[in-house]
Amino acid sequence: MPRIETTVQYPVVITPEIEKCRDFYVGYFGFEIVFEADWYIQLKHANGNELGFMRPDLPNQPEFLHGAYGGRGIIVTYDVADARGEYEKAQQMEGLKIRFPYTEEEWGQKHFIVEDPAGIFVDIVEQPS
Repeated sequence: MPRIETTVQYPVVITPEIEKCRDFYVGYFGFEIVFEADWYIQLKHANGNELGFMRPDLPNQPEFLHGAYGGRGIIVTYDVADARGEYEKAQQMEGLKIRFPYTEEEWGQKHFIVEDPAGIFVDIVEQPS
């Protein structure tokens, strides 16, 4: 079967909160702005991760892309070396919405979850060694 050849993958979240999302990922996670317009913002992290944020109801987009993300059904996961240490830092960050406290799961994963301004859950995870 033929395949579509790709190079970089990144999600684009449709949300009216593009500036708040920009500030969230730049401020809390160290992303940098690589493109910014009144309708779209593209971010990139030094580790290569990228995220895009697009306003809903844009007349230049197909109608099926007009609706904003509804806040259910997606988790963005970031692996870290020390989830407890990152959680301690997160507790000191003004405005950061922690939705699930630091937890050590029975399968060895350690993590906590925050929520971004678009309603996406961001799971900060230390994988079992």
